[in-house]
Amino acid sequence: MSSKPSVVLLGFFARGNAGDEAFLHVQHDLLKDDFHVIVPIEHKNACEGFQSWEPYNQCEIINYDDVPRVYGSDVAALHIGGGSLPFGFSGQFLMSALDAQKRTMITGVDSSVKSALGRDHIRFDIYNRLDLFSVRTTKSIFNLRKAGVGVHHGADWALGLKAIEPPAHKRGGALVTLRNFGTPDQEHIDAVNRLHAYLERQGHKVRYLPFAPDDQRFMKFFPTANADNTELCWHDPRQVKGLIGAADVVVSVGRLHTLIMSMTSQVPTLAIDPKIMVDGKHILNRKNVFFCEEVGLPFYYSVDDMIAEYGDDFNSRVKVIDFAPDYYERLKQQFDLVLKTARGDADVDKSWRAGAAAVPSFGAAAQPGATSLPKPVKGPDSPERAAAREAKREAKRLERIRAKEEEQAAKGGTSEAAERSDAA
Repeated sequence: MSSKPSVVLLGFFARGNAGDEAFLHVQHDLLKDDFHVIVPIEHKNACEGFQSWEPYNQCEIINYDDVPRVYGSDVAALHIGGGSLPFGFSGQFLMSALDAQKRTMITGVDSSVKSALGRDHIRFDIYNRLDLFSVRTTKSIFNLRKAGVGVHHGADWALGLKAIEPPAHKRGGALVTLRNFGTPDQEHIDAVNRLHAYLERQGHKVRYLPFAPDDQRFMKFFPTANADNTELCWHDPRQVKGLIGAADVVVSVGRLHTLIMSMTSQVPTLAIDPKIMVDGKHILNRKNVFFCEEVGLPFYYSVDDMIAEYGDDFNSRVKVIDFAPDYYERLKQQFDLVLKTARGDADVDKSWRAGAAAVPSFGAAAQPGATSLPKPVKGPDSPERAAAREAKREAKRLERIRAKEEEQAAKGGTSEAAERSDAA
């Protein structure tokens, strides 16, 4: 047993997703000198052999149902970072930590509350009980502060990830990440073929960089990807970032943390919507849309929109866009707050709790450091998409009317039944 106090780190860990693995690397690097690190793992979804990966080989690994470990006298704090975790995946640990009066933190995440929720809803109670609550996006800050929740404006943990430099033969060219969204339709496969051919015409050797085991399996659907041009290091985000940093350009079709790692590596970067189709409907990759709007990164609704935008001037026009300086400053603040809160330092800054009164204007312009960045380039909204959006709005409007009519009818039926009962 370590002589250091312990901290429990919760997230979607050991699954080989480079973004989630990056969170653990950065959090472990921050805390390892002062704390014994405990990582709960849901083994049924974990990658085989993860115990040998860094930093798992330096942590205490427990099963995801070993909730009583939180009550240990050595446990000083519990931290949730990454994903929408506190009300589902990690809820049992958070409730137990609150019950055991451990220090609790949720940082580096996206979070929100629905406007219809009353102030007596459990989400407000949990958020207000946390010793530290920090979110990574302006959208989350706007939503939570408008709802009266005190929250710190932090940053994505992956901004602090270190890189492992790749060998010379893995440097240069264009790196493409394709996120797995199930079996792709032929339209998506054809679009990736066009993207590959376009990048080659611009003089780039194209390589693929799966960000997770699912992405690796997804590659089998694309004839342009093969064993020779696909980099398989998703389990180690430092290697992933090293490859990204050594590339000439990075294209992400659906993955958020590809964008984050390439921006922090000062590599030209752009995002393309993967055109997710569910039951015949296009589901926009909203997380990346909001992110690109906030940081000023180019986002395109299709491969063809991107090609039309750049033409044969791709190499001269694609630009490096780094995060504004205030992003890195917020990350430093988040580091300091997590470390001091976990230790229980008396001088930890609690001014973020008063932030509920300060509601920023939503969008990149709300952040002084981001106003100098260009607005994201988007493909034109097609008539089909506009018509589909309008049809969806009309369907929702009719559904609300129908629900209201049913509610009124039910109330009327109850009243009539009561009158008949009284008469009897």
